[in-house]
Amino acid sequence: MSNKITLRIFFAAIALVCIGLLLTAYQLQYGPQHQQPCPYCILQRYAYMAIALVSLAAAIHDPARTGTIVYALLMDLCAVAGVAFASLQLGKTGLAESCLADPVGDFVNTLPSANWWPEYLFATGGCGTQFPPILGLNVPVWSLIWFGVFAAISMGLLLSALRRR
Repeated sequence: MSNKITLRIFFAAIALVCIGLLLTAYQLQYGPQHQQPCPYCILQRYAYMAIALVSLAAAIHDPARTGTIVYALLMDLCAVAGVAFASLQLGKTGLAESCLADPVGDFVNTLPSANWWPEYLFATGGCGTQFPPILGLNVPVWSLIWFGVFAAISMGLLLSALRRR
């Protein structure tokens, strides 16, 4: 038996990590802290869902070189979007005005999925709300770190696949 981690297992692990992060968001929202998500939080949830779906599809597909390139590019696009959403949220953190009142809040709450699953995909909180940090960092910073990790992983997968013949 080989000790080598296959690409299929690697993609499945990425999907599981994303699902774990999404479950953590659910626990933060409905757990003891009742952290209500702002529009940028919801956009980050969409990015995590997209990374999970791409990774899950890749795990099921078990791609060769070209497929790995495609999946890595898709995953990187989702991760970069997540970095942008987390960065925008950090830029609004601590401001007095609510991000629910800006066009992003209107956009997020009028998406069809906000009606399909309002308990999880409808923004009810503001970006200015401060919550206790987790291991010294607030949630947007953790999210930024995770999206950075996924972007680095996807770029590593892409470069590795491009080097293969």
